[in-house]
Amino acid sequence: MAADPSDVLVQGGLLVSGNAISRQDVLIHQGKIIGVGDGLSAEDVCNVVDARGKYVLPGGIDSHAHPIFADKMDTYSICAAHGGVTTVIAFIGSETHRHEELGNAWGIREYNPDIVKGFIEYGQQVSYTDFAIHGLITMRDRAQLRQVVPELIRLGVISFKMFMTWNPWMSGVQSNLLGVPDEVIVEVMNLSSQYGALPMVHAENGCCKAFLESEYRSQGLVARHHWLPSAPNILEAEAVNRAATMALVTKSPLYPVHLSTREVIPILEHYKGLGLSLYGETCPHYLALTNDDLISRGHDLKVAPPLREDQDRQAMWDGIGGGAIQVIGSDFTGYTRELKAAAVSPRDLADDEENIFDVAAGLTTLEFMMPVVWTLGVNTGRITLPRFVELFAENPAKIFGLYPRKGTLQVGSDADLVIWDPAKRHVVDEEHGLSDLGTFRGMELLGMPELTMVRGKIVVKDGKLSGAPGNALFIPGDPDMASFARNGFHVR
Repeated sequence: MAADPSDVLVQGGLLVSGNAISRQDVLIHQGKIIGVGDGLSAEDVCNVVDARGKYVLPGGIDSHAHPIFADKMDTYSICAAHGGVTTVIAFIGSETHRHEELGNAWGIREYNPDIVKGFIEYGQQVSYTDFAIHGLITMRDRAQLRQVVPELIRLGVISFKMFMTWNPWMSGVQSNLLGVPDEVIVEVMNLSSQYGALPMVHAENGCCKAFLESEYRSQGLVARHHWLPSAPNILEAEAVNRAATMALVTKSPLYPVHLSTREVIPILEHYKGLGLSLYGETCPHYLALTNDDLISRGHDLKVAPPLREDQDRQAMWDGIGGGAIQVIGSDFTGYTRELKAAAVSPRDLADDEENIFDVAAGLTTLEFMMPVVWTLGVNTGRITLPRFVELFAENPAKIFGLYPRKGTLQVGSDADLVIWDPAKRHVVDEEHGLSDLGTFRGMELLGMPELTMVRGKIVVKDGKLSGAPGNALFIPGDPDMASFARNGFHVR
């Protein structure tokens, strides 16, 4: 029988799962893994990939993606593939004001699920990687929540993000285009409990945040070193505690995103101890950078929540090691320098006198997310290699109902994999997208992806793009298989 040109054998590498490291070959047929074992035969296989001396990892999953700014799904997914990420989970919903400003034609629709459908059509046309979707709930959805939530779940969108940045004193301000009040969060949690979904929260106390920013602005305290004290640790810790209380009351699971403060770790541990299905996420910048870096480099490193102090950075590592935090996501916004500083005059930027509150918050973190965590985590002994795979592949796949199709290298799974060279050195420059901000610019890395494969097709090899758009699939989440379901997959 003639060999199928889609057949691939990845041979001689050390395969890593969340449980073990072992020498295993991986046999692929028509985009699926059909064999895993030592010494698999290369007979009748058209393509043999030599992985000797390398690790073979499940493709990374970026659980925190914003492909709607300068880097949209085409260039966003190119950055992802260069960094070992094979599945992107994008936040898509009724942030219609942004879609209008950024020219996202698929997003200029009235009804939240229609926006999601538009993105699915668009993403399948232009993406180089597969993708899933988190919903995004804003006040535009308030009157239709009982229709929006179950319809999104039927589409395979089983997680919904809400911003706890509601400003109760003002209507129509920018923060309230995204922020929602507590009663909306409770209603979404209640619906999620009934229908089987996972609420996600951007946890900052909006009332106090608005008050502090107003105070700082009124006193002219608008330099870069005022950004952190305007959003202190307690605002995040309080919001996580409040969201967890609401989740307990409504019997809902909870996923607070981009955690950054040391005070949050015992809060997560407390509510997990009470039996709450609670999943913590942090980001590579909270593991690698601090407020000192913002003060040194300026508005390029403005993000919300802000970069904090070294004790907070260490607490995030401790939370990962201790199990309070189960996922690392990029929170990559793909701003260009011009787009990020759109509200600031060129003269102010040149004179280093920018009003830090007028500059958009967001970083360029995706392509080097996994190599940064490898260098600072695996190489230093902070985390094991199996824990690395859990954080970037197994856990997000399990939590968001994508496992075992994604997040693992076992028979029947999609052949999404990365060949990782632990000896490869790289000094971070710019990513392969449109953003020119380079969050980790200049960082020296040891350990980089050599090859990225999506469903058996090589997308990036030796730093060169070889894939093509038009082959991407939307991967719906299965609420019955997700970790928060009664019989869902357990995460550590």
